[in-house]
Amino acid sequence: MPIWGNPLPELKVVLNLCQCYSNAGPGFKVAKMESATPQQSRLCLMCNLTFKSDVVKCPADGSPLVLVNTPAGSVDTVDGFQLLAEIGNGATGKVYRATHILSNSEVAIKIMHANLVNHAELVGRFNREAELTSRLSSPYTVAVKQFGWLADGRPYLVMDYVHGISASSLLDGGFSVPLLRALPIFIQVASGLAHAHSRGVMHRDIKPSNIMLVSLKGVHDLAKIVDFGIAKNLTSSENLAVLTQAGEALGSPVYMSPEQCSGMQIDHRTDIYSLGCVMYELLAGRSIFEAESPFEMMTKQIHEAPRGLGLPKSAASVEVERIIFLAVEKNPDNRYQTADEMQSDLENCLKLAQSGSSQKRALDGWEYRSC
Repeated sequence: MPIWGNPLPELKVVLNLCQCYSNAGPGFKVAKMESATPQQSRLCLMCNLTFKSDVVKCPADGSPLVLVNTPAGSVDTVDGFQLLAEIGNGATGKVYRATHILSNSEVAIKIMHANLVNHAELVGRFNREAELTSRLSSPYTVAVKQFGWLADGRPYLVMDYVHGISASSLLDGGFSVPLLRALPIFIQVASGLAHAHSRGVMHRDIKPSNIMLVSLKGVHDLAKIVDFGIAKNLTSSENLAVLTQAGEALGSPVYMSPEQCSGMQIDHRTDIYSLGCVMYELLAGRSIFEAESPFEMMTKQIHEAPRGLGLPKSAASVEVERIIFLAVEKNPDNRYQTADEMQSDLENCLKLAQSGSSQKRALDGWEYRSC
């Protein structure tokens, strides 16, 4: 019998992930349940009912139950994975480098903070990250391999471990990124977004620190989009305001679209705007706007036009500025309508830049030989 109830209103926005697990393919499962002590109870994350004894499935909806009022202790293993080191600590959880106990393959495991497990909206956001990211298979995105709950109620997700640096590190020391290096990165990110959008997923928090650059088999600057923590299902009709606390706008103000800053309904074109802001910053070595506060930044995103990048004049620099300014149009209808379109223009711009570089090298060689 339930010992208390009152399902929270916010639970209407939590994805029915418990049901998803029963329908999902291999790899999506709940961590092995521990036996409850007489002082412990189990909670259904779907209906918010708590049960006594060793009941492991909710009698109301069949969802797996998790132990509550269990102190969140340190864990060394997570369902067949050995935790090695903490490598990240964010608003909703910590990220660990880990290895599979049998295969020794490296992964990253994100575990939700213990103090958030009874916060329905945040649990829903964490669950949504797992469900949406599991749809992705692009070489330019990091997908979830496995999802489950620890015995103390904390959800976790297992992802590919990415060896590399974030694009934000390219700006260390106040430097900007050369056009010939930046364009292939932009193309890959646009491709990753196009893939995500085609699978019904928008990221909503594209920024340099969520773009990892890795080296693989001698190829450098392979881009991977990470952290789909506030991703949203494009097929959902729910407004952004429904998925967040009242008055809250999710994202990073320096890269947020005007509609996102305003808390209006958004679609995949918000990611295109954010990528435009990232491109501007990496090439110019400064943010698209300067502001003293997040509110001022969001106000400028809504109302102010960005100034020119100030790049050395060339056919490629003129074209990339056109691409960026099209991406950051205030009205979504005036932007690129798909990331595919943006990717195509970026690829043509790269050809321009490579052609200009080849001509310069040939000219420099001729001048050197004529001396």
